[in-house]
Amino acid sequence: MAFKKEEIPLNLGQKVTLKVRNEVFNVQIRGFCRGQYIILDLPKIGSDYFRIVPQTGLQIHYTKDGLFVNFKSASILSFAQAISLLIIEYPRTVDTHNLRKFERFKANLPISYFSEDEGQKKEDLGIIRDISSGGILFTHARQIGKENLLRLSFEVPKGGKIQQQLAEVRNIRKNPKSVTSPFVTGIKWRNLPSEVESMIKTFVQMRSSDKRSGGR
Repeated sequence: MAFKKEEIPLNLGQKVTLKVRNEVFNVQIRGFCRGQYIILDLPKIGSDYFRIVPQTGLQIHYTKDGLFVNFKSASILSFAQAISLLIIEYPRTVDTHNLRKFERFKANLPISYFSEDEGQKKEDLGIIRDISSGGILFTHARQIGKENLLRLSFEVPKGGKIQQQLAEVRNIRKNPKSVTSPFVTGIKWRNLPSEVESMIKTFVQMRSSDKRSGGR
């Protein structure tokens, strides 16, 4: 698919792969003006800055939130002073490919859960950070075993309550920046009843519509 100029997903500090004259570098986005230019780190080979003259063709790609982004551009200006930067043309089109099977939507929903594998139902709390038709990503305070099955309960906005839905833990990581909820867990739905599946799909469709219209 091709994005319009104003839709290209760019963030300050985003790490990207830059290819210039068969040389490949990892640099960061330092600034941008939509429709006009993008500012990057000036790449180096060893201790020397890589020479890039104006109108040098280049290619950039990176992955953001499961979306692979790729585009071609040309250099406008590069300078190696106290601050060393490369300014390139803002691309007219961008090729993208979604690496995830299900599109995810950011969320901030309280959730309670307990392990299906434990003898006692010790319930813990967390926050859903994103949701899709395939599962959720949530943060929490107590570590969960990777092989665990969980029972999840939460309320879907404008949908209703989901009670003790079975889910399979698929990935776990730790966020050292968070003190209250340092653990981040991704789960996949298991044995979704038709009414729960319909509830989640309706919510995802609503969020998708909001995203296209520029809403929350």
